[in-house]
Amino acid sequence: MTFDLADFSYSRHRPHARGGVAVSHFTVRIKSQIVGLPVHRVKTVFYIDRLTPVPLAPPEVAGLANLRGRIVTALHLDKCLRIDSGEPSSALLAVGITHNGDDYALLVDDTGDVIVSEEQDRVACPAHLDPHLAELMAAFYRHEGGFLSIVDVAALIKRVSQQGESAYRTGESGNFKQGERQ
Repeated sequence: MTFDLADFSYSRHRPHARGGVAVSHFTVRIKSQIVGLPVHRVKTVFYIDRLTPVPLAPPEVAGLANLRGRIVTALHLDKCLRIDSGEPSSALLAVGITHNGDDYALLVDDTGDVIVSEEQDRVACPAHLDPHLAELMAAFYRHEGGFLSIVDVAALIKRVSQQGESAYRTGESGNFKQGERQ
């Protein structure tokens, strides 16, 4: 089953324009956390039927999936952001994005609304935030009495790529080690 972003384009929680610069974010839930993705990055929302493991890939790479005849790299967004609830992720719901011409599927537990945040609601990175997580966030906004963290898609993919290159050089990965068969 596939959904296009157009299905989610009108939020029930859209604030009224207040004269500032407004930006739209597509919200997703990972474990108990809600994060935002820049709307212009999100291409589709779909369910993954089957994942093919990638040898020597870092643990953040769930595998490869087929999306309408195109091969996409599926990433465990919970592992990328180090959001751990102690339970293994079984998410098969994916948010399709494109970065530098490559297709990716970010595995999430649920999708939410498209929300609009105004620049005046942007805040500095909260001091209590894990530095690893802060590096992967593009912005933070006040939202419904709390904060909404916006994922920096380019930084996230760069981090996973660097970890994959490092694992390849050492012959180790989170999926399985060089020379082992699954």
